[in-house]
Amino acid sequence: MRGHELLVVRIGLRAALPLATALLVVSGGACFAQSAPTGNSAVDLPEVKVTASKPIRARRETVRVQQPVAAPTILTNTPQSAPGKGDVSSAVTALPAAVTIVDAAAISRAPVATYGDLFRSLPGFNVSNFGQGAIGYGLSLRGYTEAEHGRDIAYYIDGVPVNEVSSLHTPNYADLNILLPETVKSIEVVRGPFSVEYGDSNLGGSVNITTKESEPFGMASLSGGTQGTVRGVATYSTTQGAYIPYLALEGYRTDGTHDNSLIERYNSFNKITTTLPDGATVSFRAQAYGTTFGAPGYASRSAIEAGTVSERSATNSTDGGNKQLENFVMNYSSGPKDQELKGALFVSHDYFNRYADFGGGQRWQHDDRTTVGGRISKVWTGAINDQLPVQVLIGSNWRSDVIDAFQAPTTARTVTGAPVVDLGVTQHNIAVFGQVQVKPLPWLKLTGGGRFDQFYYNINDRLAPGVAPNISPGIGTPKFGIAITPVKWIEFFANYGQGFRSIDVPLELIGNPGLKPFKIVSAEGGVQFTFDRFKFLASYWTTDSQNESFQPAPSLPVTFLGKARRDGFDLDGRYFVVKDSTSMVAIFANTSGVRTRLLDAAPSFYVPNVPNYVANIGVDFDVATRNAERLSGTAYVTLVGKKNLTQDGLLTTSPYSRVTGKLAYSWPDGWTAFTQATWYPGNRLSEIAINFGDPTGANPADIFVSAQPELVVLAGLSYRFPTAVASATPRTLTK
Repeated sequence: MRGHELLVVRIGLRAALPLATALLVVSGGACFAQSAPTGNSAVDLPEVKVTASKPIRARRETVRVQQPVAAPTILTNTPQSAPGKGDVSSAVTALPAAVTIVDAAAISRAPVATYGDLFRSLPGFNVSNFGQGAIGYGLSLRGYTEAEHGRDIAYYIDGVPVNEVSSLHTPNYADLNILLPETVKSIEVVRGPFSVEYGDSNLGGSVNITTKESEPFGMASLSGGTQGTVRGVATYSTTQGAYIPYLALEGYRTDGTHDNSLIERYNSFNKITTTLPDGATVSFRAQAYGTTFGAPGYASRSAIEAGTVSERSATNSTDGGNKQLENFVMNYSSGPKDQELKGALFVSHDYFNRYADFGGGQRWQHDDRTTVGGRISKVWTGAINDQLPVQVLIGSNWRSDVIDAFQAPTTARTVTGAPVVDLGVTQHNIAVFGQVQVKPLPWLKLTGGGRFDQFYYNINDRLAPGVAPNISPGIGTPKFGIAITPVKWIEFFANYGQGFRSIDVPLELIGNPGLKPFKIVSAEGGVQFTFDRFKFLASYWTTDSQNESFQPAPSLPVTFLGKARRDGFDLDGRYFVVKDSTSMVAIFANTSGVRTRLLDAAPSFYVPNVPNYVANIGVDFDVATRNAERLSGTAYVTLVGKKNLTQDGLLTTSPYSRVTGKLAYSWPDGWTAFTQATWYPGNRLSEIAINFGDPTGANPADIFVSAQPELVVLAGLSYRFPTAVASATPRTLTK
């Protein structure tokens, strides 16, 4: 098989078509799929003509590198050539759902002090900084609470799941502090549970992060700013040789805004990529991350407002913790994008300690886990009888976690009482997934699919030997979608999808052995307009939860709130004021509104900690100035609505705003000077506010907060130096 040749392929798969057809029927696709065959009869796809859009073998190109090299310029977040919702394609942009893609160039222009800043300006996201040291941010989509450390979004880096199942900290705890922004090639966000490739934790949506393979330069950067912050980053890469490296090393330190909020960390990212003789690409990645941190805890909102307690004071000067993580990942990819066979294998070790006082005395949480797993998927794309475009995706993933979880009361990090939790857990997740896209008419595309996840638990409760349950629940989550494109520039779409979150052993399953995975049902409809200079998406969605699980803060009890319903909308627009071969200036705006309701649970009516709206408006630019110099950056204002802090809605936060911006100036000799700032012009007590009292009937003294700093400023210099020789002809890794 060679690129740009017309291939005639007869596919005689005895399993692929029955599986795909069954998935269509399960997901509501019977309107366009015939019934699945019965018995053991073989079913062959008719002759399929496939035009390979790109060669399977990597191309050899001449690298032309100016000496020295300035920062590269990419003018749009999503390439214009990206497939649309009406295209038969494995690209995420072809899904009939609300999707956002951020590329490396957009990340380089954005103000990023911590990983949460990567998501703050994106439509639908609510991002909160707990200010409690190096712990996972509060990230949420589609009306889920940000108070639980991003647990209701499924995160993946290079196909490796990030969410920590059966975490003692909070169910499916998500900590992306290991992510280095300089290493990110792209971030793909699917809002809602529609992607079949990502299962556990996909209630609000999924985030797939792909890291870089190569660049024709290395980079060194040093920055510093308020709160005693210092950050140094160095990268090395090249596009030449049989084995292409991408190496990055970070050192970071900040005193923080509050007392006892010191954070120190190191992060080493090492990736090697090579192309095999048959054209397949293989990469090997190893990472080592370590951090120690203090934690100021939370202070009474009423006391801060009355002036009797300083917003900078620490609850317990010995609160804090540490984390160490090491991982190894292998990724494999063969064939062009829409005929691709890809897979991943991974192993990681995560050692986490946290000492925290939430009002009842300090507690030690200890989590030591080893995770191994892998995934494989294959895409076939063609046209039946040269008339019916079709694509079939099938795949499987496996994950095993071996976990030791321990919790006990402490004083100044010394255990002073009997343990509350002492568990050994082995948890396995095996899943299969599939998806079919069919385009029966030039203006109509139908998508159907689903996945099935099977969980196995082996639990050793050392506090109650022989009592803990060992269960094996399974869950199926079908999906179905439709895209209508009457003209090229307008796309209507609708989808139905189910999602789920697995059961957390120490926080939910112990004491509730009959629990099943938490399932949701979601539906969405929308429209997208795409022109050369203007892009706009609008969607309306609803989500029904079978059983709402809520935890106000780590180590506090989990409660089950029963059935819940969410409905909301997303609006996202971008207009290019300037867009040519040398410069880009764009204005963007997005807003998301949501209403959450608990059903049949009076006097509880609301899911706490969900803002009723989040909006962003800003400008994004990269322009040529003089003598090949460039000015780039991003600036935006975020508006966040009030949140109910109690389930009866009697206590709330106030709306607040945040202003964020970055400005960078680059010279052709490789130097870049940059500065960025985050400013809270008014309310700084509403981003993180937690009810430590009763879910209904709490009083204002029960509300505890972590005040955000009024102003954070960072500035620095970076230098890029070329590593590729202009006359060389390296292998190109991106197919």
